[in-house]
Amino acid sequence: MLESLAVRDYALIDQLEVSFGERLNVLSGETGAGKSIIIGALGLLLGSRAPATAIRSGAASAEVSAVVRLPGDAAEVRAWLQERELPVEEERVILRRVVRRRGRSPCFIGGVPVQTAQLAALGQWLFDLHGQHEHQSLLREEQQRRLLDHFAGQQALARRVAAAHAALAAARSRVRELEQGAGERSRQLELLRHAADEIDAARLQPGEEEELEQEQLRLAAFERISATARRVYERTAEARGGVVTTLRGVVDDLQELAALDPALNGCRQQVESAFYELEDAAESVRRYRSTLHYDSQRLAAVGERLEQIRALQRKYGATTVAEVLAYGERARGELAQLENTSEAGAAAAREVEQRSAELAAGAAELSAHRRRAAERLRALVRNGLAELGMPKARFAAELNPRTEQGRPAIGAGGAESVAFLISANAGEPLKPLRSIASGGELSRVMLALKSVFAGGDPAGTLVFDEVDAGIGGAVAVAVGDKLARLAQRRQILCITHLATVAARADTHLRVFKQEREARTVTAVAEVSGRGRVAEVARMLSGDDSVAASMHHAADLLARRE
Repeated sequence: MLESLAVRDYALIDQLEVSFGERLNVLSGETGAGKSIIIGALGLLLGSRAPATAIRSGAASAEVSAVVRLPGDAAEVRAWLQERELPVEEERVILRRVVRRRGRSPCFIGGVPVQTAQLAALGQWLFDLHGQHEHQSLLREEQQRRLLDHFAGQQALARRVAAAHAALAAARSRVRELEQGAGERSRQLELLRHAADEIDAARLQPGEEEELEQEQLRLAAFERISATARRVYERTAEARGGVVTTLRGVVDDLQELAALDPALNGCRQQVESAFYELEDAAESVRRYRSTLHYDSQRLAAVGERLEQIRALQRKYGATTVAEVLAYGERARGELAQLENTSEAGAAAAREVEQRSAELAAGAAELSAHRRRAAERLRALVRNGLAELGMPKARFAAELNPRTEQGRPAIGAGGAESVAFLISANAGEPLKPLRSIASGGELSRVMLALKSVFAGGDPAGTLVFDEVDAGIGGAVAVAVGDKLARLAQRRQILCITHLATVAARADTHLRVFKQEREARTVTAVAEVSGRGRVAEVARMLSGDDSVAASMHHAADLLARRE
């Protein structure tokens, strides 16, 4: 709900702040007083073009701001603001736009700078302005479809259809991704399977390479190793008169000396220990030499095995057997994932079929509800238009099947688009609402539609300009009554020249011109009591000084209160 509007240096307005009531707000005044200027200023908060010529003469910039209280059913608006981290204080949001003659003209939501498009997007959630096509949400086919679904009581079904369409699109996208990568996956599968099989077939063992290298070295140097081992044994073994024999004599001598002088016991023990260790070493050399044998076939086999290992290392970018084995494990893991991907492709294809069936069923059910609702809506709107002085007008909610490449298709909005068509006068064909040329006719059509759709309209404030153009008498009374009934559910701002409409106002604002410092400015004041009677009298006869007009105005207000 629009609580207040502040305007500075815009057209004939120098400084103006207007407060509005919760229900039916009427703006009246002489022709040219500036009523439409106020609506134009509000339009700036809905994204209207802001030419520098709109800035008051002598001013560098113009500014418009509004304080809006969010309605209780504005969950989508709150979510929109929260998603963009825009502030809401005590359920109120402040919109502001500055228009400068030169340079950037900034916009703000809650004091936060935003793009004009964001200000307009929020403004169109909060206000519906009738009398200027660019702000009429009902002229957008997407909104017409949404309102028809609400009128049919099928908002939940419409959301399910949209969700089913999104799920189908996601499943199709997944299938496309899988299909596009199928060739590459096939090549990758072949490479991974070959690598894993080749490494498995090699039956590599950790540490095997080092052992083979040692064995290869022993076989290749057999003669040198054998000769050297024989020489070592001969030089140490007691049986050969080697070092052990000599050392045994030293041990015997030290035993004799230690018996004579115990001080040599330590030396004797050291030599004895060395004797026994050398004796063991000689025996170890003997045993080692006995195991030596030359096998040319084994040497060749070891060489081949080492070459196989090194070939695998080169092929798979490894430096050790452990790294080759690790590569094989990774290949097996990736192979399993790719094989699962193939299964995922089949699962995605099955999901596409399932989602397609769900979407088709939901869209068919929604279409049936829409057709029935369109018939009921046609009758209600036509009756409403007749009450508003358009007895020959015809209305239709046309369902147009969606197609893609000449074939039926289902979109997020279902199997058809929805278009509201109108024929304002007898003999004229049905045309889209946007084609209505008369501002007064368009406002009355919108009033009839809003009266039907008020429960499903997210806008908290409806603005009607020229709703009374070209009407009078009983029709004017009907317009006032319908506005008053609509104001029970939505805040209404209405510019009018009709006393019968003004008499239904909950808040009556008079727009007038006055001179300040030798300049003409537009001003606004709420009228009540005798001041309101005088304004209604002026609207009745053009003169608020005639007693009959004052009496008539007082009687009209009394009957409408």
